[in-house]
Amino acid sequence: MVDLNGKLERALEVKIISLERKYSKRNNVYLAEVITSHNIIKKFIVKEYEGQSAGNEIFILHMLKQHGLRVPQITWYDNKILVMEYIHGLLLAELLVDQGPDQELWVNALAGWLHELHGCMKIYKKNPFEQTCLCMADLNLRNFIFDSRVFYGIDFEDVCFYPPERDLGVICAFILNNDPMFTSWKYSICSSLISCYDKMFDDESVSRLNPGLIWYYLIEELKAAAERREPQRELLNAYIKELNYNSIFNY
Repeated sequence: MVDLNGKLERALEVKIISLERKYSKRNNVYLAEVITSHNIIKKFIVKEYEGQSAGNEIFILHMLKQHGLRVPQITWYDNKILVMEYIHGLLLAELLVDQGPDQELWVNALAGWLHELHGCMKIYKKNPFEQTCLCMADLNLRNFIFDSRVFYGIDFEDVCFYPPERDLGVICAFILNNDPMFTSWKYSICSSLISCYDKMFDDESVSRLNPGLIWYYLIEELKAAAERREPQRELLNAYIKELNYNSIFNY
């Protein structure tokens, strides 16, 4: 920590006030509060990589920024450390603790962010309704921040290429199995999210999404969650058996 403090102070030309450890499974992530030479207090997110280089995420963030996507601005980096702007807002996981009054606003914003991500890179097949696009590798609900107007995506150590239905199905699975699990209003959120996304295509009279494919990825992610979470495995498997296709695709 002392070495990290010193490195950050020299690189950013600031004085570290505090370095608060944040939740992360793979790397060391901190919220840094600093004071500049002009006595201005600022906050940054600092990611210290373990066992890998920072280069992959730096490249991906630069690329997404160039495409106009809302992701954190990079402040400084070296091979093992990445310093980014601090984005003030609520995590998607926090928005899903209960049914809030701004649900329609943030559901539309989330659909818009995903649609913009998928528009960065597309590979069309012979059938114009089939496409493979840039997707977010980790759709954990903690990787989305809502600033009361728009969403930002964070954590881009990896990306992947799938149909857009993959991201919609997987994020719906995360929404449903996050506490409180499988509530009626969460089914409604999933349905609204898919509907909002579908309406963002140029030709609104034609659905460009394959509901069956979304359903496939949703079920597969729920099964994977049941495998990961041994204490909740029996409960999750019971929910999967009871899951109704029409509870999601009723738009």
